Amino acid sequence: MQKALFVKVLLVGIVFATLLVPLSMIGGLVGERAARQQSAVEDVAARSFGKQVFSGPILTVPYVEEYDEEIVEARERKTVRRRIERVLRFFPATAEFDGSATVATKHRGLFKVRTFNWQTSIRGEFVLDGKVRFERSSETSRILWGRPAISLAVSDPRGLVDTPALELAGQRMDFERGSRITAWPSGLHASVPHLDPMQPQRLPYALTLGVQGTDSLAIVPIAGSTSVGLKSEWPHPAFGGQFLPQPESEQIDAHGFAARWIVTALASNAQQQVEALFDAKRDNPLPSIERIEIRFIEPIDIYSLSDRALKYGFLFVALTFGAFMLYEVLKGLRLHPAQYGLVGLALAVFFLLLLSLSEHLRFWIAYLIAAAACVALLGFYLSAALRSARRGVAFALMLAALYGALYGLLVSEDNALLLGSLLVFALLAGAMIATRKLDWYAPTPNRDAQGARQANAA
Repeated sequence: MQKALFVKVLLVGIVFATLLVPLSMIGGLVGERAARQQSAVEDVAARSFGKQVFSGPILTVPYVEEYDEEIVEARERKTVRRRIERVLRFFPATAEFDGSATVATKHRGLFKVRTFNWQTSIRGEFVLDGKVRFERSSETSRILWGRPAISLAVSDPRGLVDTPALELAGQRMDFERGSRITAWPSGLHASVPHLDPMQPQRLPYALTLGVQGTDSLAIVPIAGSTSVGLKSEWPHPAFGGQFLPQPESEQIDAHGFAARWIVTALASNAQQQVEALFDAKRDNPLPSIERIEIRFIEPIDIYSLSDRALKYGFLFVALTFGAFMLYEVLKGLRLHPAQYGLVGLALAVFFLLLLSLSEHLRFWIAYLIAAAACVALLGFYLSAALRSARRGVAFALMLAALYGALYGLLVSEDNALLLGSLLVFALLAGAMIATRKLDWYAPTPNRDAQGARQANAA
């Protein structure tokens, strides 16, 4: 008996190990579909507009330093006039964003891509105290101030909706292409009437802006004090970057979200990082800049959920095979390894059905259909394999309970580990209780068969 049990366990183990192959293949398919989803996002970004990062406004004042320098050339003393071009940059003292975002969905075949339209007004002021420290090569040099400009930097200008409207100190400015930032050239700039930065002055500004983008919006807080207010009807935001909204301002419900960020220059290196971009090389420095970021995520990512479900696939197969083994030992039933394999394949096909259906239907509907189909198939098959409709129905109910528990694990992301641990513990405890009196050196056969043998012996 022990030898037969050992051989059966070995064969079942081989079948179980073999079933890990189709499970891993389905896992690879999930990864492939997730990669195609990302390719769809990149395709939309390439053909229209991508993720958006915004910075501005920035006031730049170019100047030329002129001075005479005496040099000795061919043993002759000469006077040469030097001209050096430089730029002063001023960040706003305050910047208050007040905007909203509408979210739409574009389709690339079966794949969905989220786009947004951000409409905002920005108000604040530049404060020039007249104490400008700038580089000079000679104390006697003459400074010639050039035409100032206001710069706006946008990671993908194709997303600009109409032309932004800017008023500076009560005067309307017209924008032209290019941000005039060496390492972040995409954007706009507007020429400003002449001003003398050596004179103390306040320059209030008002800017209206519309930007379309894909997936995420980021704002670089370059002002001395930056306040960003954003509301949207999209109920599933993900706040990222280096700064989170003020806790008391954050509101998220089924009707959308509203939030406000407040960032000061004392808490951020954004000014220094943007300042460095004016003279840096064009090597895509945007990912390293501190920012406020909002991602418009899907409420249910079917590929991540399918991947998480697959992680429990081996547990489904192991629990089902374990239940079969207990039936064989305790009830004296005999199941062929081929029957184990067919049941295991049916369990694996559930995950394939879930993936394919969820691309066309809502995830919970796809899950319900896939689970119901597999439970019905296994209940019908096991009624014959276990020689009893009651046993087949009992196993089908057990599988239905397992599928229900798995769905609870998937939708309860914060408590998934806790619930999974409790489920495994409960199943292990049930198996130990059921076999607590079993003599594994001489497993008890079917009680009916044992009683019949005892009657014959009498």
